[in-house]
Amino acid sequence: MKSHTFLKLFKNNGIRLLAAGTLLVSMSNVSPAQNTPRVASLSKAEASRASAAEQNKYTFIMFWKDQDTTTKSMWSTLQQNLSDKNTASVVAVNTGDPQERKIVEQYGVSRAPMPLTLAVAPNGAVTGSYVKQINADYIQQAFVSPAKSRCMLNLQNRRMVLLCVNASNSTGIPNGVQDFQSMPCYKNAVEVIAVSQSEPTERDFMNELQVPDSQNSSVIFMAPPGVMVGKFNNSVTSQQLIAELKKAGKNCGVEGCKHCK
Repeated sequence: MKSHTFLKLFKNNGIRLLAAGTLLVSMSNVSPAQNTPRVASLSKAEASRASAAEQNKYTFIMFWKDQDTTTKSMWSTLQQNLSDKNTASVVAVNTGDPQERKIVEQYGVSRAPMPLTLAVAPNGAVTGSYVKQINADYIQQAFVSPAKSRCMLNLQNRRMVLLCVNASNSTGIPNGVQDFQSMPCYKNAVEVIAVSQSEPTERDFMNELQVPDSQNSSVIFMAPPGVMVGKFNNSVTSQQLIAELKKAGKNCGVEGCKHCK
């Protein structure tokens, strides 16, 4: 196995979405948007995010402190590119507003450079992060496939991901993956996601992961904060998965990387 690299697909506008740091440091506490409390108990921004999630829409949250030229430009770009779309909603959050304190703390952005826009998928995954500037291309890149958003959400919640890419429409999970998932010290720290390689909506994601077109199924092993642990065929064993995880060592930021003894 080659040295373990960070996943480039989780970078936007110079910020690594999954890295531990000031931005998104509290992502492990972010629940999927569909599990938010009743709208009556939410702030304006939280209610907008919850409503969008219920409609399977993205939410673009622009955090700001000063109404300067940069802030006005970012807001204008968001409005121009998203106001007439049925796939997203846009909301502005003044980080100094006491009513929005919870969402500011939830995303850990109080000390981030401003203005800052986060793109949030319907499942709660942050799929884009843009500081001071944003454009139409950045906005479009924030819309990701269902499998990619699930991977991102789990990694942001500090869970490992075993992505099982099936060559056909089969949703089968390799025995080695099932064995790994059933181990007591890993079962609560890993999410198994099955996806068909022929699914049109996942083609870009498969290309990003460099999954070749093949008649054989494959397994992609990822760990927080965005480490590519390894790629395997469907005959992979749980011991092989454990061995590669141990090689990732301190690069893996999750409790599940404290290996079974």
